[in-house]
Amino acid sequence: MTDLLSKKRKLTDKNASKLSEPVSKASHIQCPYLDTINRHVLDFDFEKLCSGRGTNTHAYTHSVADGHHVFLNLHTLKFYCLPDNYEVIDSSLNDIKYVLNPIFDEEQIAQMDSNTKMSRAADGSMYMPGIVGLNNIKANDYCNVILQCLSQVTPLRNYFLREENYADVKRPPGDSMFLLVQRFGELLRKLWDPRAFKAHVSPHEMLQAVVLWSKKRFQFIKQSDEMITESPFLYLTCDLPPTPLFTDEFRENIIPQ
Repeated sequence: MTDLLSKKRKLTDKNASKLSEPVSKASHIQCPYLDTINRHVLDFDFEKLCSGRGTNTHAYTHSVADGHHVFLNLHTLKFYCLPDNYEVIDSSLNDIKYVLNPIFDEEQIAQMDSNTKMSRAADGSMYMPGIVGLNNIKANDYCNVILQCLSQVTPLRNYFLREENYADVKRPPGDSMFLLVQRFGELLRKLWDPRAFKAHVSPHEMLQAVVLWSKKRFQFIKQSDEMITESPFLYLTCDLPPTPLFTDEFRENIIPQ
């Protein structure tokens, strides 16, 4: 669960199983706290961890101690009012759901390259979808350049803007490669989001997936030696040399090395 009023970006708790707690049947209740939601401080670019909404979770304690009542489950996209623990159903919250998980249809994707309409963020700033800044967390400027370039490759962009293109791909359990694919798709959808709350995006989750998949060879907290990070890619363009042949000790059999 994430608090939609405070600036907390993630909540962790060992009681994550509380997500399955029953919700009050009075889900049709008009929530009196919707006007307290501050869209200017919402940030969904960081790791999505929910603590649940039980009585011994961070979310519940925060709602009582600080008076922040509207929470969003980052996985189910459902809103809840705490500590009363009832689901909030209101169409005025759809823009928040869209920012968390932008969705594009084929018609929107087909018109992207010809669209010159500027979008307005929640703070009033204007931006062009697809041409927005990526936050420099520490030393990830080199990653940002590559991600920006990839986001402009039309066939690649069009494929990843529709999650259903790769969501059902069969993969072995614990496959970190798919996490890389998933995070890249999420980043591209945020870069091209025409209804974003801010005119910049943080690549934090994407970079975490890169660090995990590369076994920390590629870092975003420090610059790495190019001999380690770039050489493997430069070698991809080289032709493989012919297999050297050696004779055995009796000079009879030819042994490839």
